[in-house]
Amino acid sequence: MKLLGDKELVALQRRVAYYRDTTAYRRIFLYFYPKAFHFCLNYLKNRQLAEEAVSDVMMNLWLLGKKLANVKNLNVYLFSALRNKALDYLERDKKYRFQSELTPDIVSDLKSPEEAMIATETVGAIVAAIDSLPPKCKAVFTLVRELRCSYREAGEILGISENTVNRHIQLAIGHLNKVLKV
Repeated sequence: MKLLGDKELVALQRRVAYYRDTTAYRRIFLYFYPKAFHFCLNYLKNRQLAEEAVSDVMMNLWLLGKKLANVKNLNVYLFSALRNKALDYLERDKKYRFQSELTPDIVSDLKSPEEAMIATETVGAIVAAIDSLPPKCKAVFTLVRELRCSYREAGEILGISENTVNRHIQLAIGHLNKVLKV
């Protein structure tokens, strides 16, 4: 889905809030779903639970009705809700915490088996390095580097300051450089 500007996103948000516009809701859903799913998958390590968490949060977005118009930053609101929902799922069902499902998509684009093997090993090393980050540091890294949230947005989502976000990013990059020996 194409990138939505802030004004367009606010317009869609208002159409959903005031007119219960299903087309606008669908656009919001399709716009946020891939990032939201990836974000929840990082917490839950289970595709089915991640899909369920995203669906629950997106359904709640629809159920807000006119209250949705009062949400100042939809991105921050959604990812805060997603984090809370993922943490609820982890608390409720801890047996999924250690399951991991990550499939490197780039491997399928490679032509030779050697390239695929090297790419798989590289992706595996990167994923393992990211997974070895402390939980808060990993959450900040995921928000900023993978989901492209600003430091301010990441701070609001996680309830920490921008300076703390910056420090977590510095620590994550240092850790990744050390582990991957870049």
